[in-house]
Amino acid sequence: MEKTNQAPSRLPTLLVGLLIGLILGGISVYWAEQNGLSILSGHSGHEQINTSSATSSETPDAAERKILYYYDPMYPGTHFDQPGKSPFMDMDLIPRYADGSGSGEGVVIDPVQVQNLGLKTASAQKGYLNQVREFSANVEFNRYQEARIQSRAEGFVNSTKSLAIGDMVAAGDEIATITVPDWSSDQSEYLLLKSQNADTRLLGGVREKLRLSGMPEEMLTEVDRTGKVQTSLSITSPVPGVITELSVYPGMNVEKSMVLAVVQGFDPVWVTAEVPQKDLSLVEGGRLRVTSPVWPNRIFEVSSQTLLPKANSQTRTVPLRLTVPNGEGLLRPGLTATVRLRQRGAESIIIPTQSLIDLGESVRVITRLPDGTFLPKAVTVAGSSGSNTAITDGLEQGDEVVVSGLFLIDSEANLAGALDRLKRPEQIAEAPATTAALAPVGEPASDSSMAAPSAGHQAGHN
Repeated sequence: MEKTNQAPSRLPTLLVGLLIGLILGGISVYWAEQNGLSILSGHSGHEQINTSSATSSETPDAAERKILYYYDPMYPGTHFDQPGKSPFMDMDLIPRYADGSGSGEGVVIDPVQVQNLGLKTASAQKGYLNQVREFSANVEFNRYQEARIQSRAEGFVNSTKSLAIGDMVAAGDEIATITVPDWSSDQSEYLLLKSQNADTRLLGGVREKLRLSGMPEEMLTEVDRTGKVQTSLSITSPVPGVITELSVYPGMNVEKSMVLAVVQGFDPVWVTAEVPQKDLSLVEGGRLRVTSPVWPNRIFEVSSQTLLPKANSQTRTVPLRLTVPNGEGLLRPGLTATVRLRQRGAESIIIPTQSLIDLGESVRVITRLPDGTFLPKAVTVAGSSGSNTAITDGLEQGDEVVVSGLFLIDSEANLAGALDRLKRPEQIAEAPATTAALAPVGEPASDSSMAAPSAGHQAGHN
């Protein structure tokens, strides 16, 4: 009787517990649904929260940007259908998205790459390119002021001044005195005719004979004034300068054709430089100045310039002769100098020289378009000087040119033919691509993988 009575007493307790459990379970499910959670077997709620969050953040990008292929920036013409390490370089492959070429003609570069590369641009501006050249030069005597002194008559040297090669003389300074015996008879005949009041024409003939024999006008005047024979001739320097040759000594005989001394003038001096043939066009109309290492703070102006007609066939240069005033005697013949040539060019577009990409047959620059994409352009270079280059065709004022980070954009745009092969996104998707298989991780790429495979070959990697 006791056992029969105990069983019914436990049943209500179990039913109440089951009911409470169902109520609590229902409340939990309702709370989870209200908070965006689902209870799955084998996973905790925390794990499911992370999964849902990641999925919600990745799905929009995956849906909006379609990956066309992967590539190595060093070999942009080789495409891969899966991500991984490049077989060419120790770097990860970069995805090319369907919108990777922008809405226009430019090339889109990943902003992260642009920032890491420190890409810089400069604005193309209108201006004048000052062409500046410097040439090594030598200071020389002015050959136009060279004086070769002769006696112009036969005689002998009575006396000389204390002079030597290298001494300075002024115009009119005496070098030596000589006696000319042949003048004695002619002067005596002239004085006799003059004392007899001979015909004027006869006197004039005798006087002209003395002049033609080499007698200077000053000596004839002295004969007329004193009425005495003058046979002592003073040899003087006709120009100021330096004695570079001296061949007269006391007591020596001289002939009329003998050179007794050579005097070189040096005010002005000549400064001669060798100009390369590529710079000859700059000389005409350019401004020339001369500096000397002896006087580094002095600038010597040029009074005249002459490009000599004959070029040096060995160096392909043309001598440039400058006439430089030298009243203070600071420029000494034999010293070196520097000729600075400066010419202002025509108005053109000026850009930094470092923005140029020389492809041999053509020169190009990378421009940044208003939409943030990059576009290579062929340009015509008028000339370069220092850090600037003048462009006559291919750019307009205000264009932004890339001055650093050209390597990345060069590889992206494949500049060897970018102007002809830049395509819109739909054209890129339709065009055949060169693809290659990656070498397994840890193994070096073979020689064959370094060359781009034939177009249209599709391969992947794990």
